[in-house]
Amino acid sequence: MARMKGPWSWLLAVIWLGFAAMGAVILSEDHTPGGLIIGAAVLAMGLFCGVRAAISHVRLSDEGLVYVGYARTRRVPWTQVSEVVVVELGSVLPITTVGVSVRLYDDTEVELPAQAGFAVAGRNRRVQRLVDAAERHRAGSG
Repeated sequence: MARMKGPWSWLLAVIWLGFAAMGAVILSEDHTPGGLIIGAAVLAMGLFCGVRAAISHVRLSDEGLVYVGYARTRRVPWTQVSEVVVVELGSVLPITTVGVSVRLYDDTEVELPAQAGFAVAGRNRRVQRLVDAAERHRAGSG
């Protein structure tokens, strides 16, 4: 079972944990009721979202893929995957920012922000492993 994670998840984790630190500073500096409520809320939200961003990833197995996202975990069997969609979000040659999603046979699309990242000269090994796994299972060779 392959576990894959893109750089954006780590960046989001750092940003959210920065919010948590800001909440801790508010709690330590402002002892008014409003300051305590705001500080606690910012601290709790930053910790929760930072940890979720840090643990978000995509796992590939023989049965399908499991996307552990920011808010929920979703299992998608290979029998439901029609294609892997890779979208170019921006480019400063030779580096391209890509977004990744999986299109299902019922035409719904499951976005995989944990897979988003950079492609250098059009290549991203994590994304290519996902594309290859989907094609291999669609062809029936498991």
